[in-house]
Amino acid sequence: MSPTPSPATPSSARARGAGEPRGATRRRELLEAAVRVIGRGGIAAVDHRAVAAEAGVPLGSTTYYFESKHDMVAQALNYVADREAERLRTEAERSLRDVGPEALPTRLADVLIHAWAGDRTVLLAQYELYLESARRADLRPAAERWDSAYRELLQHALEQLGTPDPGHRARLLCAGLDGLLLDHVATGSDPGDLRALVIELIQRIAAP
Repeated sequence: MSPTPSPATPSSARARGAGEPRGATRRRELLEAAVRVIGRGGIAAVDHRAVAAEAGVPLGSTTYYFESKHDMVAQALNYVADREAERLRTEAERSLRDVGPEALPTRLADVLIHAWAGDRTVLLAQYELYLESARRADLRPAAERWDSAYRELLQHALEQLGTPDPGHRARLLCAGLDGLLLDHVATGSDPGDLRALVIELIQRIAAP
């Protein structure tokens, strides 16, 4: 996972991406605003007015791009799941290439910690996605894509380490990391302690 980008600023302060159509830029800004609202206040905090205010745009902008709150939540969480999964794959390919077995657990932990440290609202939105996907079948594919990106990274790293049954152990490692991260987010524990626990967990699960 690469460093999570800083929270997006309101649309009035953002420059449009090179070659990106104006409508696509506005939609992206609204989706990022919705993710921030979800991360701070949960699914219940999302409505057209709250997202428009967060993005710094007229209320009509949200009603133009999203049919309902239901639609807004679905689009926002699909957007962030795909964005974070792609960033994770890109960063993992860059950071874990040609890393020896002795250094790999620490390097993998640093990739994970670097991502988690960037934007707390994205982490909270991820947990909101998992919870909401238990109630809404239309959100489950996004939750699975995000989760799969983690598992693929972990399985690849375990394969590099020569770990037996890397697919199964990647699932165990993913579950353990989820627990550590949830505890960190809920309690505000020290990032250094989290890093040490992540390294230890990777080493223990990777052991023959």
